Amino acid sequence: MTVVQLVREPDAADERVKEAYRDIKESLRVSMVDVMFQAYASAPKFLDQAWRRLRPSMLAPPFVEAARSVGAMADAAVEYWPISDHAALLHARNYAENELRKLRETVELFHTAAPKLAIIANALHVALSGEPIGGGGTSNPPNHADRDKLVRDFRGLQVPLADEREAPLRVRTIFEELKRIADVSFVSTPYRAMGAYPDWLDVFWTDARPLLSDVRRRELCGRIDVAAKEAARALPYPLNIRAENFAEVRPINDVFCALAPGLVVDAAIARRGLGPEPQT
Repeated sequence: MTVVQLVREPDAADERVKEAYRDIKESLRVSMVDVMFQAYASAPKFLDQAWRRLRPSMLAPPFVEAARSVGAMADAAVEYWPISDHAALLHARNYAENELRKLRETVELFHTAAPKLAIIANALHVALSGEPIGGGGTSNPPNHADRDKLVRDFRGLQVPLADEREAPLRVRTIFEELKRIADVSFVSTPYRAMGAYPDWLDVFWTDARPLLSDVRRRELCGRIDVAAKEAARALPYPLNIRAENFAEVRPINDVFCALAPGLVVDAAIARRGLGPEPQT
């Protein structure tokens, strides 16, 4: 099992990490820091330098559109997979419509974020290999009003996360299985968000687990990986890192490169399962 040291948000003491965390949430327009950045924060100087160089690309239209395309690729594929009506199943477990609305908003957050994280991880992989990457540029950078239209803002959406040690037994059981399958020491952020709603994690995992051995999922993950790599090389702004200074980060980043396609797929599965907001 690959053991990855994490710096959770409440535990961040280094000022560079605190500042990076604030800026990550601002730039990605989310309310929490993903576990990937928490792992990078174990090397504060790396997180600081990497994020400063990544930041200009995050709200640039080419990056946003590339991430959106990766997510759409997953959506198009899972549309034809055997996925249950998770909303109906949760209704049967006494989930009210306002609760399902919160789950759909949470899914949208991860559906939007997961492709971006996949691109970032792959861009860092190239940079940490000592190769130049990015710098394709962007024409007519949008003003803040245009950015508000381009990127949905999830900063006001508070997402509870299940504790890996204190969650109910049925949640911890799925968490342990997720860690065993991925061969890692942590549970990725989207699953912890689902784990805060044990019934949701249960109905999701009932569908998602059998698909792990489905050739369609493996092929889709492969296509997403290729698309994320292509988008990484097309970052609008250069990502220059002194790779020789951060050799210890490379194996950590490789973990997230490997996990990323599956997280994009699982976000699409969860989104398909809950379905769109009912029309009134």
